[in-house]
Amino acid sequence: MRVPQLPRMSFAQLPTPLEEAKRLGEALGGPRIFLKRDDLTGAGLGGNKVRKLEYVIARAVAEGADTLVACGGYQSNMARITAALGARAGLRVELVLGGMAGESRAWQGNLLLDRLYGARVHFIETERRWEFGSALQDLAAELTRQGRHPYVIPLGGSSPEGMASYINATDELLGQLSAAGVRADHLYVAVGSGGTFCGLALGAVNAPAPYRLVGISVSRGAGFLRERVVADSAAAAGVLQVARTPQASDFAVYDEYIGPGYGALTKGCVEAISLVARTEGVLLDPVYSGKAMHGLMDHIRSGKVSRDDTVVFLHTGGSPALFAYDPDSLSPADVQPHTPGASG
Repeated sequence: MRVPQLPRMSFAQLPTPLEEAKRLGEALGGPRIFLKRDDLTGAGLGGNKVRKLEYVIARAVAEGADTLVACGGYQSNMARITAALGARAGLRVELVLGGMAGESRAWQGNLLLDRLYGARVHFIETERRWEFGSALQDLAAELTRQGRHPYVIPLGGSSPEGMASYINATDELLGQLSAAGVRADHLYVAVGSGGTFCGLALGAVNAPAPYRLVGISVSRGAGFLRERVVADSAAAAGVLQVARTPQASDFAVYDEYIGPGYGALTKGCVEAISLVARTEGVLLDPVYSGKAMHGLMDHIRSGKVSRDDTVVFLHTGGSPALFAYDPDSLSPADVQPHTPGASG
């Protein structure tokens, strides 16, 4: 089930691969695991935001915008990809990036790429990464006074257009599973602003999909997200002309893997990043996919996911953020650097 035709600009390399992670499944003692590689969407070093921005930027251009205004954390994947795709579309990009007082603003990881892509970056302090107050609207008003035509992108691209991309991605995934003769029992994905998850939920209930959609929150409480997904999906369904909307019973969300906060490393996240790198040669990120994989690993070990099940893990990208973290903090205890000439 595809959504009605919407304005779209072609940026992503689609379809993204669906790869069986055999060594990872063996290391975890059982379930068959497939990685849906949305980290390989290509543009701007890839990630799930590329799919969303194909529609969001197309709407901005259709409305006459010459400037994109986006927000996120200091190491925002959304900001990086907006900067890259804005450059490709010939649009000026203004980024409002928020973080806690004392949080590093060093030009590394995604921040380095933002600058290389030519975006103008505005730093502000935010207690919660999703609360920007009037900063975006104030910037848009200033740009308008300068004679620009700004388009403010919702946090995470969580608009009906952004959700539409993951309704279509659901069709893509189901086609790949069918071609491979695979029936999936679970689809795991990280949940931040919720737009990707809403699109996947809408896609799943309208297809219908055989798997249960499971979200691992990286920032907000599960109760809040369940209510938000139901409400935002219902609002988008009318715009996108889809028949069914998800109810809270149609999906699951877990918030036990956030740790101290958004972007803060946890022991389980570090283990997940290391295990996937060493078994599959695939890089997860410390903010989204690492914590989502930790959730999946814990669910396998606790029996929430049976060893006879088949799981699809949607890799949402974000690996450039790895380079903004202290290397020692990302190294598991059993991995020690070798000094040339040392014994052993």
